[in-house]
Amino acid sequence: MKLGDGRKVTMQVTPDCDERERLATEASLLLAEWLRSKDDVRVVSKRDLSYEKRREECKTAKRKLDAANSKYSEHVRAHGCG
Repeated sequence: MKLGDGRKVTMQVTPDCDERERLATEASLLLAEWLRSKDDVRVVSKRDLSYEKRREECKTAKRKLDAANSKYSEHVRAHGCG
């Protein structure tokens, strides 16, 4: 790849790692779940009876997402595949 000033640089090539890909996919799915539940909470009125239930589901989804991101980061640090 060439930079604007004409210097050439090579891009870092990360080694293939099935576990890293699996963890990244899991984190992506959990992110989608969290965003969906977050939108559900925003749409529902606070006076609605299901508001607290949806809010708790949103918090649970966020905790799962944080745990998945933590696992991914741990794996990359320990394995050096990132």
